[in-house]
Amino acid sequence: MTIKRLTLCLFAACSLQMNAQYLEHIYDYIENTSVFEENQEEGHAYYLAEQHLSLNGDWRFFFANIPEEVPRNFFATNFKDGKWRTIHVPSNWEMEGYGDPLFRNVAAPFKANPPYVPREYNPTGAYRKTFVLPSAWKGQQIFLRMEKTQSASFVWINGQQVGYNEGGQEPAEYDVTPYVRPGKNTIAVCVLKYSDGYYLEGQDYWRLAGIFDDVTLYATPKTRLFDWFVTTDLDDQYKDATLKVNVDVKKYEDTRSTFAVRATLSDAKGSKVKEMLSDPFTMDGKGKKSLEFSSLISNPDKWTCETPILYQLKLELLNESGRAIQQICSKMGFKETEIRHQTFFLNGQPIKVNATNTHMQHPEMGHAMNEETIRKDMEILKQHNFNAVRTSHYPPVNKYLELADEYGLYIIDETGDEAHATAIPASCSGVPAMRVERVRLSRKW
Repeated sequence: MTIKRLTLCLFAACSLQMNAQYLEHIYDYIENTSVFEENQEEGHAYYLAEQHLSLNGDWRFFFANIPEEVPRNFFATNFKDGKWRTIHVPSNWEMEGYGDPLFRNVAAPFKANPPYVPREYNPTGAYRKTFVLPSAWKGQQIFLRMEKTQSASFVWINGQQVGYNEGGQEPAEYDVTPYVRPGKNTIAVCVLKYSDGYYLEGQDYWRLAGIFDDVTLYATPKTRLFDWFVTTDLDDQYKDATLKVNVDVKKYEDTRSTFAVRATLSDAKGSKVKEMLSDPFTMDGKGKKSLEFSSLISNPDKWTCETPILYQLKLELLNESGRAIQQICSKMGFKETEIRHQTFFLNGQPIKVNATNTHMQHPEMGHAMNEETIRKDMEILKQHNFNAVRTSHYPPVNKYLELADEYGLYIIDETGDEAHATAIPASCSGVPAMRVERVRLSRKW
């Protein structure tokens, strides 16, 4: 039985109304290590859909020192929030005058006792915003994507609870098709600074909270291109490449339909290099279908730090008549990495990594980050002959990885996993205290 189903069973016996569960049973979520998400889509490659609506901007905002101070019905569509202040999203509320910005290296700002959080002080923010669903999205599947929210968040749309997330540096994506309606809609989010997940997010930096990255609503067909993964395998002479594309197609309705997927590779000038077309396939109902393309590409330009040449890969989902019902475009480079005899090789050449650490941190915006700042940082790095960046100690914003491809920077991309506050101290164990931290070798989001 999955965690999500266990969670639903756990609360099924409660006599409270469904819409009150989150706030009435908040500690069953934020102090329960078995529950770290609810009603979310699986992780997949990041892309910005053609039909999307940014929910960034001004939101109505209520700040409380503990979650019990948040109005119990603040998520209701008829709740009167006219006296609430506004806050800009994305932002950390500490940078907007709420709560306390704290820097911590090792210790937590409270006595560590996992999975419990302080009951007397747990800064909480209640957010509300209205939006108009585009009429052109009628009949499509609608998703809500929240890139980064620290540290735990509950979501409602039109008064109905949608889902839950822990993991401040990781995205949460919800299928909100059952909750949205034509015209005006209301979204409400309750964010808590401290949850049991906070113990795994003990990075040595400013401890800030809030919705501090993009919030996006987007639409896709009822069957969509869901995930993809690209590998470029160079031959023994590092000249020609075998381009392999793995694609997952996901269907959200119980109908029988036939599809195909087309992949088109274009060079930096926009000229077509290769087109690959799958055999037609039939999906009888809800579920996923995995496909794989493979083709030899003759002597493509290679991506390196000095020559960051990018190609464009366009994926199209075709219906049974051959019409494209969805397309996704993504940039990619031809490269092959190896470690031989403790030496890092790129495209057959040994590379000396001249790297620095970085935080997604701004003196005025906190952990919110914009493209202008990223470009400025990367230009300074290139001017000083850096060729790599370690994202200490969590995944960066999506734009950072896209721009690293453009500027020519190798990325050591870490997970948001660091448990300083609960590490065994050296004096107790007789060995040096360990830093709980992992490096991500691939990024599924």
